[in-house]
Amino acid sequence: MAYIVRRSSRMAIKAETTEGTPVEPTAGTDFIPLQDDYSISPNREAIENAELTGSIGQAPTILGAESPEVSFSGYLKHSGVEGQEPTYGPILESIWGSKNVYVASEATIASATTTTLTLGGGEGANYARGYGVLVKDSTNGYSIRTVVSVSTDTLTLNAPLGVAPLAGVKVGKPITYIPADSGHPSISCWQYEGNEGAVQLVSGVKFTGWNLQADAGQPINGAFTGQGIGYYFDPITITASSKFIDFSDSTPTTYAASIVEKTYKDPDQLATALQTAMNDTASGDTFTVTYSNSTGKFTIASDATPFSILWNTGANTANTIGTKLGYSVAADDTGSQSYEADNAQDYSSPYEPVFDAVDPLVAKSHQLMFRKSDDTSSVVCVEANSVNMNPANTATNIQSICAESGIAGTVMTGRTVTMQFTAPLNKYDAEAAALYRRNDDVIFQYAFGEKADGTNWDAGKSGCFSTLSAKISALSITDVDGISYLDITLQAYVSNGLGETYLNFL
Repeated sequence: MAYIVRRSSRMAIKAETTEGTPVEPTAGTDFIPLQDDYSISPNREAIENAELTGSIGQAPTILGAESPEVSFSGYLKHSGVEGQEPTYGPILESIWGSKNVYVASEATIASATTTTLTLGGGEGANYARGYGVLVKDSTNGYSIRTVVSVSTDTLTLNAPLGVAPLAGVKVGKPITYIPADSGHPSISCWQYEGNEGAVQLVSGVKFTGWNLQADAGQPINGAFTGQGIGYYFDPITITASSKFIDFSDSTPTTYAASIVEKTYKDPDQLATALQTAMNDTASGDTFTVTYSNSTGKFTIASDATPFSILWNTGANTANTIGTKLGYSVAADDTGSQSYEADNAQDYSSPYEPVFDAVDPLVAKSHQLMFRKSDDTSSVVCVEANSVNMNPANTATNIQSICAESGIAGTVMTGRTVTMQFTAPLNKYDAEAAALYRRNDDVIFQYAFGEKADGTNWDAGKSGCFSTLSAKISALSITDVDGISYLDITLQAYVSNGLGETYLNFL
């Protein structure tokens, strides 16, 4: 028995052009790092069969629509390259709904203040609410802020800078994930179990949440959850260049059969499709196509006298299915009633993974700020020992009798964003309690990254999670190792149709 080593498993993600139509990985950069909590659940609705059986026992269960799920954890980190999104960027875009990658690094002109940045003529049009900026002020230290609004070329920031930057200060290359009400891209998730033991695929995945946890001094980790519309086990994709089989029966008469171009859910489904196509095309002989679960090889056989498969000399040699099935197509198969494939199916990943060349971020030397929305003087820099950020979507399936899985797609019908943090309770400090009592609007930002020199955020390794409209929804005093901490929960909301939460890599 060949045992499968789970720690060798790999996962690739690929944005889909058509929701639910699988897209295969095309490069090592399509892979993302896995942790050992990854899970793929096929999930099909089990429907009670109401037929009476003549007994008190139940009739066979009916399996209905598919609802596969994907979950795994991932560390928070940038790509390591300023202006280039991390490899797991498609997942973030699926959660937020849209993104903007800005590859230029604009500079301020002389009229900047501590709460605004003024760019050169026309450059403000490249920015919008929620975009992050990395203010690269070498004199006063680099600062991370989020744009609240744009007026011509003036960017208003979510929190004041220490000192107004001088002219010529660069503001970084933001990669911004922007909340959207529709258009969330779907993803094909390919999981290579043990990198050779099996392949699981979930198509049409819309990621519904990212529960991100930052504990002081620990790697920042988050749990991703996604909902798909189609599940596949050891899938095989057939295209126009691999859908034909040329063969002759015992008469002998030559035929050309073809199968539907698609990704088949498992080898047995492909075998059944090919067998049906051959028997519907030929007359007289009966053909069988089987897949061996012990050898990983396909076999094509006839019930009559020897037949031939014209891999090399048939009319459709250039578009033969033979290679997909594991047959050597350099020569025809002749003189027998049964032909086993030359090679077993290969379930290893097609590319060696290429991950972002950066380490996971550790929650230290970071910055958490929140303030009353209409009072820039009320900025509070919080010495939090833990921070939780949780953007979550409600996904609703579009049911369809025409869809193979019973589900045609998924739409996002709701979004909630909560932030929770605990910080030491300081004597006399009642600001948070007052904000809570008054139900004031607050702005929140968690700035993350590395500081190679201990002072300045590193471009390509930093960013921020921001909410620009939120309320304190809960507040309490809690005990952490014998010390009193203030536990605060914020609930983001949409204000006058404006987005409430943004993620930036800078």
